[in-house]
Amino acid sequence: MNYAQLVTEIQDYTENTFQTVDINTFIQQAEQRIYNTVQLPALRRNVTGNCTAGNKYLIHLQTGYLHLV
Repeated sequence: MNYAQLVTEIQDYTENTFQTVDINTFIQQAEQRIYNTVQLPALRRNVTGNCTAGNKYLIHLQTGYLHLV
């Protein structure tokens, strides 16, 4: 599927026509939502850590930290 086909599919699905800037925003937001939802193996990392009593943040984040699951 190329860009023109994607634009046509979006407009057909929504039964609306959009300006180019709006379509591009829609596509970027959809891509970002998919990227944030799918856990790609290349973005996963397993690490071990230690908790310290009295540390108000409970853990020390390792370098390469992406997000806590």
